[in-house]
Amino acid sequence: MFRKLRFQLTLINVVVMSLLLLLFIISTFFVMQAQIFNQSQQLMQIIAGDAGSGSVSDKQEHERHLAKYFYLKTDASGKITDTSVGLPLPLDQLTPFVYQTIHDSKPRGEVDFRDETYTYLKVPLKQTPGFVFTFFDLDRDREILRDLLLTLSIGGLVCLVLTYYGSRFMADRAMTPIKTSWRRQQDFVADASHELRTPLTVLQVNLELVQGNPEETVASQAKWLDYSLLEMKRMAKLVDDLLFLARADSQQQTLELKPFPLPTALLEVIESFKPLAKTTGILIEASLDPEIIYLGDELRIKQLVVILLDNALKYTPSGGQVTLGLQNRGTTAEITVSDNGEGIEPKHLLKIFERFYRVDKARSHEKEGTGLGLAIADWIIKSHQGTVKVSSSPGVGTTFVVSLPQ
Repeated sequence: MFRKLRFQLTLINVVVMSLLLLLFIISTFFVMQAQIFNQSQQLMQIIAGDAGSGSVSDKQEHERHLAKYFYLKTDASGKITDTSVGLPLPLDQLTPFVYQTIHDSKPRGEVDFRDETYTYLKVPLKQTPGFVFTFFDLDRDREILRDLLLTLSIGGLVCLVLTYYGSRFMADRAMTPIKTSWRRQQDFVADASHELRTPLTVLQVNLELVQGNPEETVASQAKWLDYSLLEMKRMAKLVDDLLFLARADSQQQTLELKPFPLPTALLEVIESFKPLAKTTGILIEASLDPEIIYLGDELRIKQLVVILLDNALKYTPSGGQVTLGLQNRGTTAEITVSDNGEGIEPKHLLKIFERFYRVDKARSHEKEGTGLGLAIADWIIKSHQGTVKVSSSPGVGTTFVVSLPQ
């Protein structure tokens, strides 16, 4: 699939560049052709004017053009009265052409002399009746245009070859994030399927046990029903988290920004965790700067702190301590969540915000959670233009420092 996509990207780029090069070659050729034609016409006008006034000398400024130009002066009847030197034909062979053209209404045209094509310009004399015929050899200019076209064509082919290899290189570069995204999507689907399969299996087994004992009362089956309810809640939480991240990826998850007292919001969160901390034997403390009014989404900031505190409590043993801090750093509000629990090895620190990533997969089902909490926390922080730093040591504890610009 990726090879086909790379080929298509390369082909599209080469086709576009080919059309642009073709347009460049054609436009350059016709522009040069028009310039050469205009220059020749201007020079013919100059020579015709000088010849009509009798100021042309073969030794003067037009002498270098006589290999390409020549002129004839005639009277009103068409008899040749004067010529330049270096005529391509004898005078008697040019006379019939002059008699034929002098009565033609067209002032310019083309004629062939000895397999050479000349363009001519017929201009009336100003002082006496008659005409000046100025001839210009087109073969040299046509040869110049042919050489120009050949050069442009060769240059275009070289550019196409370079474009092909450059397009392949750029296609490979463009495919890298696509491959990464595709691989992450496959991993995400596989992980989500795995996480959903576990509660569904538990539900199926528990309900089959209940179904297999139809004579039992609801009270006697309470254990299996409680297990089923617990797994249903866990699955509902997982689905909610998946829906949240899906909306975030599609930019449908928006924020409701408004000023609110940040210490009050954090205090509400920590108060809700104190009963849980007490039952698990964990001391939870808060150190909050009381004078911070923050512009943000209060609900999402609370959700962020809930995720961080929940993780801290999960991985802190009984008798441990979890601390929530808030400090005003001038341009930023700094939220700190630290614990003295299990800690995280350095090799895992850069991956803990990935979806479904678990530091200890063997113990992943011992801790309640979906594996999506820190991914959601990371989105909330980034959506508020904030940053997060994590420091941890195995057996010592972990500290999350979230900086939110005010």
